[in-house]
Amino acid sequence: MACCANVVDFHPAANAGGAGALQPGEILDERFLITEVISRSGMAMIFRAQDLHDGNADVALKVPHMEYESDPGFSTRFQREEEIGLRLNHPYVLRFIPISTPKSRPYIVTEYLRGCTLAHLLSAMAPISEADALRIGELLCEALAYLHSQGVVHRDLKPHNVMVGCDGTIRLLDFGLASSTDMRRVTFCGLTPAMGTPDYMAPEQVKGKRGDARTDIYSLGAMLYEMLTGKPPFEGDSPLAVMNARVVGDPEPLRALNPSVSRQAEEIVHHALEREPRSRHPSARALGAELGRSSEVSVTGRCERLDEVSTTRVLLRRYFWPILAFTVPVAVPVSVALWLFLFSGAH
Repeated sequence: MACCANVVDFHPAANAGGAGALQPGEILDERFLITEVISRSGMAMIFRAQDLHDGNADVALKVPHMEYESDPGFSTRFQREEEIGLRLNHPYVLRFIPISTPKSRPYIVTEYLRGCTLAHLLSAMAPISEADALRIGELLCEALAYLHSQGVVHRDLKPHNVMVGCDGTIRLLDFGLASSTDMRRVTFCGLTPAMGTPDYMAPEQVKGKRGDARTDIYSLGAMLYEMLTGKPPFEGDSPLAVMNARVVGDPEPLRALNPSVSRQAEEIVHHALEREPRSRHPSARALGAELGRSSEVSVTGRCERLDEVSTTRVLLRRYFWPILAFTVPVAVPVSVALWLFLFSGAH
């Protein structure tokens, strides 16, 4: 993949956090020497550390912020993320490292990856070539097919959760929202980050449904759309507007934004972005097969039909309420006057 050649080892600048947070130079549980902060999110910190029990090998530590460590719901999700991660073993999935000794606080240990996220790569060079986008999508389909075969659905697939290594390999990251068929449900209340990321959420997630393997297919379709056009399928003034748009409408045809993309690639992406799960590719393996032989995919006219539906809905949303607001004040008095005239005439 040309876009992945000479990828730099990059992570955004992040502060170590407030009181109680680990700092570079500290040793956690007499084993992990914290060397630097990799990233900081709303709920956790990611540190680079040296494993003093394994020849000072570099590892990554995911450590929740102190205020979340006592939250039962967060603790359950964090524990489940580690349990799911430790079960997985695939070259395109982040490797979790088991810790047999007691922990002084919650944390997850994984391999340390040199490279950057797909989000960073896209911010620097999107759109990327069709060949590179389809190849990245094909590799992610291999990772997803493996996950789904293990009964795991990622549910938060996005460019920020895909690592592109300096060696050109990829890894699927972050199983904080993943579900597993052999684990009990975790209930999410309200509009929180636990629901997913608006730009990549499937319509069924917006509706509050649990989702299945086809949910990941939709999210990958949204990523492919962004890789090929430089923008997500839906945009809006707020997260709610973006989520609503994917429930009631269709994205603009991909080739309208990037005419250089083949009709076959456009067909594949819009197939993955179907609003109804049953209308998408039946599996990640089926989507990956199409991405790997895109020139053989039949163009069904799907995008033209989506364009018609999308245009109709956009026109309705744009003009229905203004027309209604104009006609009601006029129509009601006229109707009342006509009724009074007819009623008085009858007597």
